[in-house]
Amino acid sequence: MGFLEYLTVLLSSVPALLFWIAVIIFGIVMLNRGGGRAERFLIAGGSIKIVANLFIIPSIMLAPWLFGQDYSTDYISTISNALTILRNIVSMAGIICLVYAFWVKFNIKKAEA
Repeated sequence: MGFLEYLTVLLSSVPALLFWIAVIIFGIVMLNRGGGRAERFLIAGGSIKIVANLFIIPSIMLAPWLFGQDYSTDYISTISNALTILRNIVSMAGIICLVYAFWVKFNIKKAEA
């Protein structure tokens, strides 16, 4: 895998990173305007999703490096799958925080009505 392929994979994650940065900024603005628990969970969920997106970097760099170190393809596949599972777990934690933030926000609005 050459430099161009690495760059392509990294650039493909830029829109998602920009979106989650915008979510965090939106959450901070809402928190400064008197937000509460929902806004904190929105910021936490956005931050966790950024971390999950940044796991792309070691996942695309590790497999070719391990291949160059003469590891077996079974070992490389196991490591790559473990990194993918870890990334998915972190991503799911971010989604859970985001869903909880919206649930808290709309549940409070429903209780006030």
